[in-house]
Amino acid sequence: MSYITIDSSTSSTTVLVFDEKLEILKKFQKEHSQIVTEEGYIEHDLEEIYQNLLELVQKASEILPNPKFISITNQRETFTLFNEKDGKPLHNAIVWQCTRGQNICEKILNDDLKRTKIINKTGLKPNTFFSGSKLKWIYNEKEEIRRKIDNGEILFGTIETYLIYRLTNMESYISDTTNASRTLLFNCITNEWDQELLNIFNIKKIKLPKVINSSNIFGESNFNKIFNKIIPIIGVAGDAQASLFANFCFNKGDTKITTGTGFNIQTNIGNKMFIDEKSLTSLAFTHENKNIYALECLNSYAGGTISWLKNNLGLIKTVEESEMFSKKEKDNNGVYLIPAFSGLGPPYWNSEARAAFFGISASTNTNHLIRAGLESVAYQMVVYLEFMKKTQNMELNNLSIDGGMVKNKFFLQIISDLLEIDLSIPELEEMSSYGALLFGIQHFQNIKNLEDLRDFKVKKSVIKPNTNKIIKQSYTSWKEIVDKHFLKNQE
Repeated sequence: MSYITIDSSTSSTTVLVFDEKLEILKKFQKEHSQIVTEEGYIEHDLEEIYQNLLELVQKASEILPNPKFISITNQRETFTLFNEKDGKPLHNAIVWQCTRGQNICEKILNDDLKRTKIINKTGLKPNTFFSGSKLKWIYNEKEEIRRKIDNGEILFGTIETYLIYRLTNMESYISDTTNASRTLLFNCITNEWDQELLNIFNIKKIKLPKVINSSNIFGESNFNKIFNKIIPIIGVAGDAQASLFANFCFNKGDTKITTGTGFNIQTNIGNKMFIDEKSLTSLAFTHENKNIYALECLNSYAGGTISWLKNNLGLIKTVEESEMFSKKEKDNNGVYLIPAFSGLGPPYWNSEARAAFFGISASTNTNHLIRAGLESVAYQMVVYLEFMKKTQNMELNNLSIDGGMVKNKFFLQIISDLLEIDLSIPELEEMSSYGALLFGIQHFQNIKNLEDLRDFKVKKSVIKPNTNKIIKQSYTSWKEIVDKHFLKNQE
C-alpha cells in the first residue's frame, strides 16, 4: 500500500501515485478550461474540474487500488458557491486572478477602520486576489444567488472544500486553516470565521465550512465507486503553504521560493503574527493548535517574463534558450528590463508602473535583451528578500527554490551570488503535492514533533554563491533605475 495525492491547481489537475519510499510511481495530469468573460473576469468550470479529478484518480487506482489515504493540495483564494443538497455548483469558480472585486477593495482601502481590521485579523491587504470582495460582488450582482444565500441554501468554499463535499456525498463540509486564511473572512489569530470581517463585506448569512488543521482527516470516499472500499482523505493544504511545509521551513528565517508563471516567497516568522507594510502575513500552517506564520511576497511575473520574451517578442524559441543565450554574453551591455507588466510588486507596491527596457544602444543585440529579462526575474526576488532581511532584522537560515524555473542554473546562480547564501533545489518537482502528503503522514503516523519528519525530507542539490562583481553591479544599476523612474513620483 502507498499513497495518492491530488493537486487541483489554477491550470490543471495532477494526480500522483507515491510508493512506500515516497517516490513517484506515476503522474497523471489534465488541464482545465480558463474561462474569460466578456468583462475580462476569470472563471473555472467546477464540474469540469471534478470530472477531471475522477478521471485521473481512476487511472491512478489501476496502479494503486488500495492507497493508505489520499491527500489534496489546491490553488488558493479561488472560491466556489454550491448547492447544499446535491453539491452542484451554482456558479463557475471565481479564480484568484479575477479582478471583479476591484471597486469593492478600493472602497475598503479608503476606509481606515475597515482596512485596518482586515489587515490586523488576516495579515492580508484588501485585494482582489482574495475571496471576500469577489464574493461580495456576486452577492450584489446575482439576484438569484443572493436570495439563495439569504435563505441558507448555498455553501461557500475554496476549491478543496467543494471537491471534498462532492467526493464525500455531501457529508464533509470542511476546510483547513491555510485555505480559509485566504478569504479575508477568517481570523488568523483565533482560527475562526470572524463576524466583524463578514460584516465589512455585508455577507453575514453565508454558510461557511468547519475549519481544521491541515494534518487531519477531512472525510472519506470511494471516489464515485472507483475504489472497492472507503479511502480516507488525510492532509489538505493550499499549494504555497504545502510547498513551504515540504521544504521543511519549520524554523524562523527558513524561506522558500516557488516559481511558475509568477513567483511566491514565504519566510517562516514563528508563532507570533505581525504586520509588515511591504509584505503579506500568511498563516503558514497550524501545528499542535499553534499557528506558524510567514511573511509572503506574491508576484505575477517570473516564468511569465520568459514566456513574454518567447511568445510576444520572438527572441527565443523555447524557455530553455533564455539560459543559453544569456551565457553567451559576459554581461547585459547596460540593458535592463523592469518587468512591471502588471505593476511593481513587493517591496515597491506600485500598481501603476508598466514594463520597460532601459539602456538600449546601437550595440545592443538579442542576447543582451534576453539576459536583461532573465536577470530581472532574479532581481525582483532578491530585492524583496533584502528588504525583508533589513526591515525585520532577520537572517535567511535556509533558502529553497522549487517550480519550473529551477532548471535554469544561470538564473539560480544569480540569486545565490547576490544573497551570498546557499540555494537548495529539491529533486522533486511536485513539492505542493508532497507537502500535502507530509501533512497526511504526520497525522497517519501520529508524529507530534516536526523534527521527526526529517526521515521524509526530499533530497536537494545546492547552488553555492560565487563572487560575481558583474552581476552585483548590474543589480545595483537595476535598483537605481527603479528608484529613479518608478518611485520618485510616489507619495
